[in-house]
Amino acid sequence: MSAAELNALAAAVFGTGSHPLATWYAERLAAIPPLRAFTTAYTSKIRKKARSATTIDPLRDLYCELAVAAALTADRRSSVIYEPMAAAGQRGPDFLLRYKGHTTIYIEVSRLRPAQSPERVPAERLAAMLCGKLEQLASGAANLLVLVSDDGPFGDETIRATIQGLRLRADAKDDAYFAFRGLASASMLHQTLPRLSGILAVAPAVHNETLFLYAQARHALPADLVRAVRTWNLSSSIGPLM
Repeated sequence: MSAAELNALAAAVFGTGSHPLATWYAERLAAIPPLRAFTTAYTSKIRKKARSATTIDPLRDLYCELAVAAALTADRRSSVIYEPMAAAGQRGPDFLLRYKGHTTIYIEVSRLRPAQSPERVPAERLAAMLCGKLEQLASGAANLLVLVSDDGPFGDETIRATIQGLRLRADAKDDAYFAFRGLASASMLHQTLPRLSGILAVAPAVHNETLFLYAQARHALPADLVRAVRTWNLSSSIGPLM
């Protein structure tokens, strides 16, 4: 694509260059040629989100989604579908990745916003976020949750302990705990947790990333994709809080 064509594509998505994401996304389009085909295919979907992102939180949510889209499309051997279940009216992950054309992986992007008070324990906020996302993950394939944390980094041990804590609460049949956090019951935790193949926890403010692989997942992430994920460097491409 020529510079004029790239500018036209960016304008089709964001309108004028005054949109907060316009310059950043135009740079991504110039640097990552496969992202252009993705953007062309989903121009109307991205444009609708861009127009409705009028405050900082939805704007940053879209920023994180598009940064992940750029990382996914950078591998020419793979194809990416945006919101693959939306056409059927279903709530599902943000992306379907056909890794190297033959392995299906679903990818959901979520953001943990800064806590409104110091009493909000980060690990408990992580537990609540997981409860709200598990039913959204697809069954029958691997699922990677990309967690962008503006509340600080999460290490492997913290994620592992949080999941173990949820499992213990489910074993104790603490239905009220799960219902308050978005799961119908304690038993639903045991039904949906095996869908989770891994969590990529990204803390842009401190350039920290942790890839946690859930050993009890029904479908593990392919080893070569695990290696690829470690090169995405999302903490740099997303950057600190806008």
